[in-house]
Amino acid sequence: MSEPGIDPCLNRLRRHLEAADVESGVAAGLWRIVDLTWPTLTVVIRLDDGGELGIRLAVDDYPVAAPGGQPWDLAAEAPLPVARWPVSGRSPEVFRPDWSPGNQNAPYMACDRTGLATHGNWATEHPDRAWNPTRSIGFYLREMHHALAAAHLPPGDGDR
Repeated sequence: MSEPGIDPCLNRLRRHLEAADVESGVAAGLWRIVDLTWPTLTVVIRLDDGGELGIRLAVDDYPVAAPGGQPWDLAAEAPLPVARWPVSGRSPEVFRPDWSPGNQNAPYMACDRTGLATHGNWATEHPDRAWNPTRSIGFYLREMHHALAAAHLPPGDGDR
């Protein structure tokens, strides 16, 4: 049910955050929702070593526009420095030191706003992994968790 006077994109995002796919991921410990302060959503993705990676998502124009994420330091409320990005598994492909810093620290993924904007061919070449307006935030969270499932934080870095 929509609330009068509330941005319809926010209403849709709230409904999607309460959907079974998102809630089942929370219940399974794959991710958690930290904060929704329109138009940003902060989440945590659980990594292989039990560590947590904060992700700040721009969600304006959701779901027409894909969420746009970046690694986030929850304690400092600031972008996570590159030296503290997760390592191993597919994480170097997802948060590419040669690409992500020059692109708002965005993940190099077809479900992310910046990745799609900089790779116009991804939507047609990777339709099963690419964002489109019929997707939900649950899709984005699953893609991010899948990509980072084998990752861990750098040595000496605590949970974020």
